[in-house]
Amino acid sequence: MSTNQHHMDWPPSEPKIVKDELIQTTVKGSSFFKKLASITAILGILGLIGLLGKFFLDGNDQTQWGYIAASLAFIFSVTGGAPMVAIAPFIAKANWARPVSRIAHVIGASGVLINIIIMIPLLWMLPPLVVEGARRRSIWFEAPVYSPHFWDFLSLIMLAIAGIGLLYVSALPDFALMRDNSSGFRKKLGNFLAGGFIGTTVQWSTLRMRVGIMSTLYFFIYIFVHVVISIDFSLSMVPGWRDAIYPMSHAMGGIQGGVALVIILAWIVRKYGNYDNYLNINVFWALGRLMFATSLMWIYFFYSAFIVFWYGKSMSDIAWLDLLIRGPMMYVFFLGMLFSFILPWWWLIWNKVRNSINGPFIGACIALLGVFFERIRLYVPAWSVDPKLIHDKWLSVIPETLYPDIWDILTILGSAGAVVLVLIAITRIMPIIGVWEVQQFNLLATPVKYIKANGIRVAKPD
Repeated sequence: MSTNQHHMDWPPSEPKIVKDELIQTTVKGSSFFKKLASITAILGILGLIGLLGKFFLDGNDQTQWGYIAASLAFIFSVTGGAPMVAIAPFIAKANWARPVSRIAHVIGASGVLINIIIMIPLLWMLPPLVVEGARRRSIWFEAPVYSPHFWDFLSLIMLAIAGIGLLYVSALPDFALMRDNSSGFRKKLGNFLAGGFIGTTVQWSTLRMRVGIMSTLYFFIYIFVHVVISIDFSLSMVPGWRDAIYPMSHAMGGIQGGVALVIILAWIVRKYGNYDNYLNINVFWALGRLMFATSLMWIYFFYSAFIVFWYGKSMSDIAWLDLLIRGPMMYVFFLGMLFSFILPWWWLIWNKVRNSINGPFIGACIALLGVFFERIRLYVPAWSVDPKLIHDKWLSVIPETLYPDIWDILTILGSAGAVVLVLIAITRIMPIIGVWEVQQFNLLATPVKYIKANGIRVAKPD
């Protein structure tokens, strides 16, 4: 049973009203989201121009592509990490996450196309596995020479299939609602996407099983993609850099960014989509605790890696410190530490901040900036290393600080705008809040009085 000192309106609406309110959002969007779609469409076009300009002007200089690689890592991390906000509560049967599960799934599906577009030129610039008969240090020892490029791209395709599949499976009942409550093209589209779903006992049981299978599949692919991208696009490009927990640290940062992005989108949807009855304070309270936990996990993973290099004092350890901590990106390191751990930890440690609507939102904005700076710190110096030094035992020449040019800035802003544009397009097909999940929560929950607080008693039928 969950309790809260704040007043609760329960249930949020009658079943028919819930259905009509949420389905109607796919037909009639607010003026805010229409303006946002126009702005993000322009940003997406500018981002494509920036990526093409970068390719044709700096296509032969690997050291100039660090910010593009950081953009890929950032978009992949935060959009790919968002579905974990829905997957973990689903496994734990935590009903508070039902209103934001669709938001998390939509974010996960929104970034897949943008990630693939950015990765294509990066794969072209990625150093070959074998140069003049010498194999560079990587995880692809004794593998075919095409391994980094082929498997990195294939892993991203697999994540895209898993993310879109998870979104589709979890939205089947809502497609059936679209079929039964729409007309014309939308009715035909709902009939096609629903796949014969009519809500029988067997279909509901199968639905839960499919969501569970796709969630598990997505989780494993997500971790695998973090492994190959973090190693092939940063770690293996720096001679002598060895870090056993780096891929998991990279994944933890992605989950932190995913939680932050879910909070931000939930806040925007609540404020500008009039979803106060569905995205109530209990949802933000729970998300705020997740945000606080991921901030603590960030410092744990960072310290676990840092302490090895700090006390190791080998030539490769010193080079790592000079490159990523006190070297060309020292100011970005301090910004990443400030926004990934210090500020969100200090902000979210207060109960009144977490137990509010705006408190977790502010903490999420801070943490999202932290993930962005961290990706710049990890990728820009790695790509700035002279490719001629890639076979050395350790890095002997620390590159100068690289600042973004106009093409980098356009690509970074455009990729973020393109993700938002795809997200808005998806919400024209399905409600941003799952109708069936809200309805099922209404059936399983009832308001109760617990001592001096209002609470909700939630049934656990399975």
